[in-house]
Parts: sequence; C-alpha cells; structure tokens
Amino acid sequence: FNSARVWRQYRPGTKKMADDSSSQQVIANPDRLLPIANISRIMKQALPANAKVAKEAKDCIQECVTEFIGFITSEASDRLAKDDRKTITGNDIIDSMRALGFNDYLAFLQVFLEKRRKALKGVPAAKRRKKNQSGS
Repeated sequence: FNSARVWRQYRPGTKKMADDSSSQQVIANPDRLLPIANISRIMKQALPANAKVAKEAKDCIQECVTEFIGFITSEASDRLAKDDRKTITGNDIIDSMRALGFNDYLAFLQVFLEKRRKALKGVPAAKRRKKNQSGS
C-alpha cells in the first residue's frame, strides 16, 4: 500500500489549474484552512525560544496539516459509510491512520485517547460539550 500515492490523489476543496495539465493544484477556498495563529503557536512550542518561523513556512504547514486532517477524516468517513454510522470516534481515526500506513503514530494516539477518556470519565456529556465549545 502506498499512502503517498493516495495522499496526492486526495485534495478536498482544491481544483486543478485550468492552464496546467499536470497534477499541480491550487487552494479553492482559503477559509477552509486551520487558523494560522494556532499553527504558529504549535510550531513555536516545538522550536527553541530564539528560533523564528518565516510566513512562507507557516503557510506551508497550514496547508499541509489541513490536508492531512481532511485526508484522515475522509478515510474515517468512508469507513462510517460502510458501517452505516454517522459519528467519527477516536478509534475510527486510529483505524484510518493504520489503514493509510501511519503506523508510527498509532502508539502515541492510543495513549492520548486513553488519557482523554479517563479524564472525561464521570463528566456529564452536557458539561463536556460546553467545555469543548468554550475552547478549554
């Protein structure tokens, strides 16, 4: 299985350039991208305090992470359609990443998912929704 090949084929919200017969594509709707402030914050946390990130690098990462999330979510959505379900779960994301060949990340994600479930155990659903909506 070649996940890189599938990755190049998947491009939701994009369109081919009219004057270009190659596979080069452009963003159709920049509003679909994740907020650059969130991406900048995450990038800065991974770098030494004195490091700087060029706007071009932030823009590139912004598009890449948006596409990556869409790619994984699309795979999970396909699985849901086959199972006649409507809600994507954490396990669906993990299964999709496994199916797409992102095995190096699975152990970390499984630990994160278990910690999140333990943290939310006993918290009423309404309170969880309110907390998620407030951005906490």
